[in-house]
Amino acid sequence: MPLKSYAVLKGRPKATRVSEEGHPHFQLHLEANGNSYRVAINVRSMLEPSEMEYLIKLRFGHPITTRLSRLAPGLHPVECRPGGLALDYLRLNLFPRDQFLKLPSHQSNGGTDLNQVLQGIFAGAMSDPGCWVYVYGEPWEAEASDRLFRFYPARGLHDVHMNQGNDPCHLEQDGCWQDGAILIEHPRQQRWTGLFLKFQSQSWHTDPASGHALPSDPFTAALPPGCRNGESTVRIIAALVHPLNGQMPEESVTLLNVSPYPVDLDGWRLTGDSKSKWPLHGRLVPGEAREIPLGPALPLGRQGGIVTLVNREGMKVHGVYYTAEQAARAGWRIPF
Repeated sequence: MPLKSYAVLKGRPKATRVSEEGHPHFQLHLEANGNSYRVAINVRSMLEPSEMEYLIKLRFGHPITTRLSRLAPGLHPVECRPGGLALDYLRLNLFPRDQFLKLPSHQSNGGTDLNQVLQGIFAGAMSDPGCWVYVYGEPWEAEASDRLFRFYPARGLHDVHMNQGNDPCHLEQDGCWQDGAILIEHPRQQRWTGLFLKFQSQSWHTDPASGHALPSDPFTAALPPGCRNGESTVRIIAALVHPLNGQMPEESVTLLNVSPYPVDLDGWRLTGDSKSKWPLHGRLVPGEAREIPLGPALPLGRQGGIVTLVNREGMKVHGVYYTAEQAARAGWRIPF
């Protein structure tokens, strides 16, 4: 069963509070349309290993930011489906999974911890008067004053982290297209920052219907010897989204075999934003790059989009996204 409800909150950052030793949440106070909200952000797992995995993208430029910037301040329910505002760490190609880092919530030796990292991010957001913070998670509300920031009624969001592939104790929260995250918009600087969190106990491969962790990792099991967990043998390195008039191919995606092993592409496919897909055939020798011409079955939209490479077992091998700004240059291939 997925989260009881799923939403995105757009507001101004007002205050923060770091977690106390042994407590799992960093707290963020947001204000929108005169209403206050408290966001509980996990900095510690109750399961071992307790260190959270996190990723900060200082120049986040995913197409979803265009839709988010049009939202009015406040809390907005989000449908858990592709094509809208919902986030899915695995299916929206937000980032390569090997970019995630691990940090404890507190460091007894004086080193950097996750509380300090978050404090720095939100201090920068609060110093920018035009900044907007967008929080994805599960809303909550109580008929009481907030115990930390003293506003009434108490309300906010939690589960601001990946919400699929959970351990057996938390299967009831599994679901696709309901992941939590924090995106920060700096309009004056024309940039976005993305903050993404997950527990080490969560799986990177989940069932596309239930969001449950798969009992084994068929993608990793199929990797050639010497490949590290999360490593892609074949990567998408470029896409031609906006061809010149009469240029062939009309649209294309370029693949590169980065491994020292030949890769048989029979049964593999490229997929896009919707259910569109393009079958692949042939063999890539080590180091070979190949431009794949696309037909009408897999159109690449010029308003931004995603492209995903899937192997014959149905596992995501690699994925990328591009923005409308990148797609605007006719005849140019977008590098990834």
